[in-house]
Amino acid sequence: MSTARSPARSGGHSSIRSGSPHASESSLVINSHPAPLLTLRIAGLGHHFELTLESTCTLLDLKKEIEKKIDLAPEYQRLVAKHKTMDDDSMVLGGTIYNVDQSHAVQSIGIGLQNRAKILLLHSSQYTVDKAGVDALTALSKEIAEVDARRVARDIGNEEVHELITQLCCKIDGVETNGSEALRRMRKSTIRKAEGVAKKSDESRRGIDP
Repeated sequence: MSTARSPARSGGHSSIRSGSPHASESSLVINSHPAPLLTLRIAGLGHHFELTLESTCTLLDLKKEIEKKIDLAPEYQRLVAKHKTMDDDSMVLGGTIYNVDQSHAVQSIGIGLQNRAKILLLHSSQYTVDKAGVDALTALSKEIAEVDARRVARDIGNEEVHELITQLCCKIDGVETNGSEALRRMRKSTIRKAEGVAKKSDESRRGIDP
């Protein structure tokens, strides 16, 4: 189970007690680090898993952890929780964080998720726009994995590995991004994956990777 910590914040924090005029079910000021942990249950798109993050992590941090788990870019994720607004990636997962000075100004708006909250994972509208490219790159990524499996099993030699990887890289370069930054990043990541297989094949030939 993954645990993500929030970026360090400047200045100290103190707890707002229930009697404070600023306190509510979804309001909080952290008085020490590390911040309280939240274990969230993620389900949807054929996946079921749990992630543990600090309550001061942002929604974007959560999406990045999900990306590590299922290889789905944050731009392609839509997260839904019961009775919670989750449409701003800068919101923190726990309660709202206020400044500790006299102003009690809001530092970070909180979603107010509770420990063990269930999060529904859906595709975003951007995924629908980029779907053709995403599907193409996903298929090519599987082909790269197949080449790597054949390399490990020694079914193919270094020269054939490079030939196949070169062919796949040409196909990857041919996937149109149509100005989508998310698709551009995915294409670049797929190229790196292919290049990694070729590098491992070279190292294996030199005896670096038995």
